[in-house]
Amino acid sequence: MSWHATALAQEDNVATLLQPVAAGETVRVKRTDGVIEVRANEAVALCHKIALADLKPGDAVIKYGECIGEATAPITRGSWVHIHNVRSRRAQA
Repeated sequence: MSWHATALAQEDNVATLLQPVAAGETVRVKRTDGVIEVRANEAVALCHKIALADLKPGDAVIKYGECIGEATAPITRGSWVHIHNVRSRRAQA
């Protein structure tokens, strides 16, 4: 069984792509509890992140079991997650 992306912690709400994917492609994501499928809403490049759940502005983006930032716009499951819709929480009051 092969997969296109990986999520290393059960609580991750994003996965890292191990190959580029095209819009509409079914992405197989290896998780700690098995493999899930997510449909890509847009093309996403190698090593970028894809959302595994719907996120609203202010929601924590979790990768490797850690908060890597927060959503700045609505992000739907299967969407590209990057600097255009996430910001760091470092140094924020």
